[in-house]
Amino acid sequence: MKKQVVFVFCLMIGLVSLAVAGEPIGVFANSNTNSIQFIDPATQTASASLLKGSLGSYGGGLFDVVITSDGKTAIVSNFGDSRIFFIDISGGFGVEPVIIGKTHIPFFAEDMAITPDDKYVLITDGGFSASIAVVDVATHKLVGIQSFGTAYSNAIAVAPCKSVEFDAYVVLTADYFQGRVNMFRLYDATLDYVKSIDVLPALPVNIEFSPDGHTAIAVTATGYKVPVFEISCCSYAKFTGFVVLPHKSGQSCVFSPDGTKAYYLSNSAVYRAMIEVLEVTGPGQVTASGISIPARPKKGTSQLFGVDTIAIDPAGNYLYVANPTLSGGSERISIIDLTINAQVNYIQGNGIPTGIAFATIE
Repeated sequence: MKKQVVFVFCLMIGLVSLAVAGEPIGVFANSNTNSIQFIDPATQTASASLLKGSLGSYGGGLFDVVITSDGKTAIVSNFGDSRIFFIDISGGFGVEPVIIGKTHIPFFAEDMAITPDDKYVLITDGGFSASIAVVDVATHKLVGIQSFGTAYSNAIAVAPCKSVEFDAYVVLTADYFQGRVNMFRLYDATLDYVKSIDVLPALPVNIEFSPDGHTAIAVTATGYKVPVFEISCCSYAKFTGFVVLPHKSGQSCVFSPDGTKAYYLSNSAVYRAMIEVLEVTGPGQVTASGISIPARPKKGTSQLFGVDTIAIDPAGNYLYVANPTLSGGSERISIIDLTINAQVNYIQGNGIPTGIAFATIE
């Protein structure tokens, strides 16, 4: 009888593990209420507030969210506290997450990017810092802090492919104040500065790579001209020109899973939050489709540096739109159906949602 009980118990544990493995999950940060929430993309529902009051100070403000490729660890930045928090989310939507580490960053921690091998998370400042921090994901230790003179970095992105020629990842950063995009190569935990590319009149506040790593788009806070780059052989960034959009004041961009489209969040004072649909026809080749999708309710009209405030669910069917800024922000996250290019739903945040990310738990 006891053997049967043990067998049934083990069977139940196995079934629970199977239920969690392969589960898609979303995470977003409520900046002003010091909490995160989960998203179940299958039902388009949000959890209650999680870890409320445990992610640093309320005044610091939670901004960006990134998730490791196995879907088991989320990292959240607290801007004013100069800290990032590592959170175990491997239990899935119905399980309380656990803080497993925190790291102090020597500047205001705003934007983050994880290397494709999940080894490091890179952090940039939201101000006039020319420094980039490198933190080991496994140990939560700060393993590098480098300053690059007058090459400021307000947002950061790591290419999803490694250069065969250099055995390094291409890293691009946005320099809003000088109208530049900076290129680096990441060798293990060390960054080598390569060059700065002038993209004026654009003032970039964010940057995003395509899934194949051959195209990058810099999101500009001013004007209608958006800089586009070809990443040749995963080694060199080449500015290929501007794509001109019908609405200005961009904040975030995300590519479709197959890389043939990009979705660009603009939030001008007149039109408010609009999703511009872009066509990607080849490496560094991007055009405006002419499709603009309103995201409602209205959201604020300034920009956060580097924070990814839009994300596509793992199935690639729905775009979730949080707030590009705090002032005038909404508690609701808009849900856009990408098959019909229209908003179909929303989920409720328990605060002002900013950074948002999806993954699938392995």
